[in-house]
Amino acid sequence: MKQLRKIQPHLQSNIDTAIDSILNNTVYNKYRNGIKGYIADVRAGQAHYKDCVFTVPYWAYKPDYPKNLKTHGGYFIYYVAHELAHLLSFKKHGEKCNHDHRFYEIFREICPSQYQYFELGYKKSSGKYGISKNNS
Repeated sequence: MKQLRKIQPHLQSNIDTAIDSILNNTVYNKYRNGIKGYIADVRAGQAHYKDCVFTVPYWAYKPDYPKNLKTHGGYFIYYVAHELAHLLSFKKHGEKCNHDHRFYEIFREICPSQYQYFELGYKKSSGKYGISKNNS
């Protein structure tokens, strides 16, 4: 596995709690034990498919990040769900499903609907897969 850098180990319980809350009561909860997430001081998050590991940038976690302030931590939940959807679509389909209909099928199932609209700011094309500002 590629060496993960700048991990924030003191925040591990925060991301573990987020993963558990997102996957709880979904059909994807069966994959929970094989997935590891980290908060890292990096520019952007990443999903490492082979190792079933993902990172979320520290800035997206910070409680004082404006989008988290406005949504009481919702942007962080969205970001974790986005990276999880990459890994889950890989597990379900056996191949990378980067921002296609298979990815968004899982994303819509696991990401709380009130936070899905954040995806429109990342991938404008997500609208054609059912993501809208009205999900909030």
